[in-house]
Order: sequence, then structure tokens, then C-alpha cells
Amino acid sequence: MSQTPLLSLRNLRTMFTGENGEVVAVDNVSFDVNAGEIVGVVGESGSGKSVTALSIMGLLPKTGARISGGEILFRGRDLLKLSSREMRGLRGREIGMIFQEPMSSLNPVFPIGDQIVETIIAHERIGHRAASARAADLLNRVGISSPARRMLDYPHQLSGGMRQRVMIAIALACSPKLLLADEPTTALDVTIQAQLLDLLRDIQDETGMAIVLITHNMGVIAECADRVVVMYAGRVAEEAPVDRIFDAPNHPYTVGLLGSTPDITRDERRLWTIPGSLPRIEAPPSGCRFAPRCQLAIADCERGQPQAVQIGAAHWAACLRTQDASSLGRKT
Repeated sequence: MSQTPLLSLRNLRTMFTGENGEVVAVDNVSFDVNAGEIVGVVGESGSGKSVTALSIMGLLPKTGARISGGEILFRGRDLLKLSSREMRGLRGREIGMIFQEPMSSLNPVFPIGDQIVETIIAHERIGHRAASARAADLLNRVGISSPARRMLDYPHQLSGGMRQRVMIAIALACSPKLLLADEPTTALDVTIQAQLLDLLRDIQDETGMAIVLITHNMGVIAECADRVVVMYAGRVAEEAPVDRIFDAPNHPYTVGLLGSTPDITRDERRLWTIPGSLPRIEAPPSGCRFAPRCQLAIADCERGQPQAVQIGAAHWAACLRTQDASSLGRKT
């Protein structure tokens, strides 16, 4: 019997109101996350990755943003039908999130220990002393030495890597079933990146929680993910197990992302580049949104939105020329 997904997005559509009316930032996005797996969501900045995560968490701006369609099913419950109070109870306790920039997410006027303790007390019937002991244990668990002393520090007294570890500790404070990690290694040097990714994998192995890992870095995806969702201009371009994405990509955009990523196994002096840039969100192409940048584009690509077709087991691509894209991938 097939496994029931822990999280299931079905035709999610998120819109923002701008000067020229409403624009679609996330357009009919669908994918599943099973318990205990790491799903990587990858794409260029502006692809809709973070907006998808904020839609799941119910943290879109109160004005100028709305979810106009679809479902977000978590453990069988549609999060879009929950009240604000019900979402507050779920957020942090069952679904945790690591935000992109910890300095703007941590409160600068409170010690980090207070911020972890606050999260614990908000969701559990536990005294301040017990919550403080758990907060110190969490800091130790994420690799911060002398946690009792560090709990008294303010965010500005910590390095970028340490602030990110604090964000991980807050996200894990109530042992959530699902963790959304939005660019958790951005702006960190490669050594700290590797340490944090190892930490996330270790915690995931220990607790069995599922992780949605949002990134633009294909190296991070190769290192951590079980499955990959490739997003482009608000839509899912391709979805497959991680080994299939790297061995047999079937969307030209995925091929381009892989070709523009350094690989020590390839004897190449120059990286492959994707020409052009993402389309303007207020004026997307009428057909395939990648067509203006795609070297395989034909007239049919501009006439309508390509539907996802199944390439193999758990492998889908929204492209009219999947076979040609696969051949293109072997040339990069």
C-alpha cells in the first residue's frame, strides 16, 4: 500500500497585488513530501520557492498577498481551511521553519535563550526552568559550545553560522514533524555550510522528521536531498529522485542548472550558462515560461503551457521535448 504523504501541495496558486493589478507568484504547484524524507526545491532566485514555503506556513503578508486556489494538506488536514489560531498552534509545534536571514528573523533586543524558551512555552505546558534546560540542550545539540553562557548573548554577538544554528534550534524546539529550510546556508562560507548540512542530516536521521530544503545550489541538493522539485517562474518544471535529476535530467532548465554548476569530474574550463533571465512576474510568456531562454524551443512551446509528462518511476517533466532535453544533458 502506498504511503500517505505527510505534506501534499495540490495546484497551489499564490498571488500578490502590485501597482498594475494581481500577479501570480506560485502557479498551480503540486508535490508531495513523505515522512522521513528530504525534498529539495531548487531554482533561481525569483522562481517561487520561498513564496511556496511561506504559503505552507501561513506567513504571507496580511495585505497584498493571497492564496487563490489549491490545497495544502498536512497529515490529511487542509491548512488553508484552518483559522489563524489553529495555524499558530501548528506553526512551530508540528511544522518548523528556518528562514533565509537569521539576523532579520531573530529579535535583536532579546537574548537568544529567551527566544528559544518562548517558542517552547508557547506550545507546551512546561515551566520556565524546564524550558531553559531544554533550550540549553538544543544549543548544545546544534553545536554551540558553552550553551548556558551563550543563552545570554544577543544575536549581534554571534557569527552568521552561530545565528543560523540558533535558528535551527528554534525550529527544532518542539520536535516538529516537518521542517522547511529556506536557503539555510546562504552567505556562509563553505566550511560552515558543510557543518550545517551535516547537522541537518544527523537530526533528520535521529528524529525521522521530513525536510523541505529550499536552495539555488545544486551541490547542496546532491549532498542532502532524496527527491528534487525544480521550479521555474512559479511553476514546477521537473520532479524526480535525486539520482535521476543528476543522471538523466529531462527538462532543459534542469540541464542548464546542472551545466552551470562546477563539477570536478568534468574536464571543462568554462561553465555552461543559461542565456537571458527569469521573465517578469507581471508579464510571463503565454506558453512555456522557459521558452525564451531555451535552445530547444519550437513554435509549439509558445502556444500553450506544457503539461507534466511522466518520464519514469516518480519522474515528471513539464516539457514538450523531454527526449531532446535528455540528450542535451548528456552533452553538458
